[in-house]
Amino acid sequence: MIRADTILSHEIIGLDVQILDSTSQTSRNISGNIIGETKNTILVRTSRGTKIVPKKSAATIKFALESGACFISGSSLIGRPEDRISRNR
Repeated sequence: MIRADTILSHEIIGLDVQILDSTSQTSRNISGNIIGETKNTILVRTSRGTKIVPKKSAATIKFALESGACFISGSSLIGRPEDRISRNR
């Protein structure tokens, strides 16, 4: 089970997400389901199509988890997903 304190050591593809604050106007208030992730971006499927969100610009990301909401900075997700997962275990 993914919890707020262990989210960085889990796969985030498939999670519901909302970008609450961003240094980029085009990335603000995006909400949807994460369908992909690279070293520097997350790919979010929204009701209006697919959006690419730079991790560096996402100041506050809200993840909807079974145990409740989790808020993290996009910069904490920077790096290859497989490296991030093994780094935070």
